[in-house]
This record gives sequence, C-alpha cells and structure tokens, in this order.
Amino acid sequence: MDFMMLATELNAIGKLIYNNLYQWVQGWASDYAIIGAFGVTVILFSLFLRMGLLPLDIWQKMLSRKNAKKMEIMKPELDKINKQCGENRELLMQKQRILYKKHKYSAFSACLPSLATMAVFIIIFSGFNSAVRHHNSLVYENLSVRYEEVYSTEIAKSENEKPTEEEKSAAVKAAEDAVIAAYQPERFLLTTNIFMPDTWVSPIPDIQRYQGTGIGKLGITEVDKSDYNKVMQPIMDVYNTNEEGKKVWNGYLILPIISFALSIISSRLIKPPEQPQMAGQTEEQLKAQRSQAKVMNYMMPVMMGAFTLFYSTAFALYMVVGNLFSTSFNLLFNVVTKRMDDKEREIMLSTTIKK
Repeated sequence: MDFMMLATELNAIGKLIYNNLYQWVQGWASDYAIIGAFGVTVILFSLFLRMGLLPLDIWQKMLSRKNAKKMEIMKPELDKINKQCGENRELLMQKQRILYKKHKYSAFSACLPSLATMAVFIIIFSGFNSAVRHHNSLVYENLSVRYEEVYSTEIAKSENEKPTEEEKSAAVKAAEDAVIAAYQPERFLLTTNIFMPDTWVSPIPDIQRYQGTGIGKLGITEVDKSDYNKVMQPIMDVYNTNEEGKKVWNGYLILPIISFALSIISSRLIKPPEQPQMAGQTEEQLKAQRSQAKVMNYMMPVMMGAFTLFYSTAFALYMVVGNLFSTSFNLLFNVVTKRMDDKEREIMLSTTIKK
C-alpha cells in the first residue's frame, strides 16, 4: 500500500467520525453549549474505542503477568547460568534459550498487543487530523457561500447599472456581518474552538495555519489566500483579539496538562518487565539497563503530551478520556491481580505447612 492510498483511507476515517458520529450527536446534543456536540462526539468515540480495545489490553497484561511469573521462577536458574558462563556470551545465550523454551517464555509475545495498540493510535491520530481539516474546510466553504450570497443580494439592490463605491462598501459590510452571525464556534469548556489546539494559538486559523504543512498546520491548500482572508478576516477580528486589540488564546493548556499527568500516572501503574543479566554484564550495567527501561516507559507520555500541545483540542480530549480510562483500568487490574497473588501465596503456604 503506497502513501497516497494510506492517506486517503485515513482521511476516510476522519470523515467517518465527522459525517456520521458527529451528525448523530448533533441531533440530540446541540444544546450542550459548554461541552459542544463535537466534544460529546469525541468522548463517546473515545469510550467506544477503548471498550473495543479492552480485550487487547487485557491480553497484553495477562501475557506480561505470565512472563513476570515465569521470570520469577527462572531467576535462580538464570543467576546460576550467569555464574557458570562468566563472560562467555554465546554459551550464556544458548543456555538462556534452552531455559526460555523449557518455561515457554517469550518477551516478544508481550510486545505484540502493544504493536497493535500503536497501530490503532496512528490510525486514530491521523483520523482526528483528517476530521479537523474536513471541518475547517467545510466552515470556510459554507461561510464563503454565505458571503457571496449576501454580497450579491446587496449589490442587486442598486438602482445604478454600475454600483458605486459606497454601495460596494455597504454590500461588503453586510456580507461580513452575515458571516460573523453565521459562524458558530464549536466550544469545549474554556476552549473557544475545539478544532484548534488548547494552547496559545488563535481560535480562528489564519491563512498560514490553514494552508501550511507540518506540525499543527491544517494543510488545506485548495483555497486562494485573498478569498480566505476576505471571508474569514471579519471572524478573526472578533474571535482572535479582545476589545483592546490584544491576541486571544484559544485555550489555557488544561487538557494537555491533564493528559500528560494521567499518562505519567498510568505509566507508573505498569510494572516494566525484569531484564535478565547478560554475559559479562556487571551489576552496575544491569542497573543502568533497567534505568533506561524505566526512562523509555516515560518517553511515550512525553511524546503524547507534545501531540496534545500542537494538535487540536479534540485530539487532546481524546487523549484525556483514553488516559483516564487506562488509568482506571490499570488501577483495577493491579488491585485484582494483587488479590489473586495473595490467594496463590496463601494456597502455597497452606500446602507447604500441611506437608
């Protein structure tokens, strides 16, 4: 599959979210001004998706749990093998493979669900970006049509064969007022426009953000710069600046901060797999290896936090809902597995005492 075909399919996913789920929500959630219909759409979509991926999460955790138990059982034998082989790395790896095969231990098997989860994330991330581009494109198209309709109507009222400059100015003013009245921002809590980042950016995208490509840009190039400014500048004047003429932020970084905090908490609830000691590896090197594993465990929350900063509030909301779901699930899973481990220990102890 080439890149263009993949991009087309990902755009289709974004339009599926926008044209189906969003329109369905608009039918019964249009009065939720504080959250907004698209905010409700994102929350529902996030919950539906997480529930759908829950078996995958459970599978991953059960595999990791089995591997951890197997590693706990193998550890004395691994330590013994390390002492026997010394710095003979080839012999150590050979004996480790035999031991892993004996206990049916596979570190890669626990990574498979994670790879699937990462693939889903990439698809959803691209889908949300596609939905955001689709929405901004529709907003401009609809407002452009409204602008031209009002302008043409006002010009048609002229009794002169050729409208005067005053009549043209009046028609432009009427068209601008009509566009401002027609524009309804899709808000979410303190964020003015859910289709823009919950940060210091302006609520209404200027032509640079609208046409630009790269991080946080919309990349909608099929529009003339002067036409875009003609239609959207009156709205920018209303929403992007306050009465004193100072720039207005679209949001206050609330969702990115919450998303990052929840990601860190969720990561801390996941115990990283124990790393076996390799041939010739000192205790200090093993500790450094384990420290690096912990650092890598925090890299993903940092990356996700960066995404929520530069992309739409809708995506940040998706991350918050998803992270809240993951954190709750990890807490529940840890409580359940702890009770299961305690019961297993009690059974083992009672069996040992009877013997």
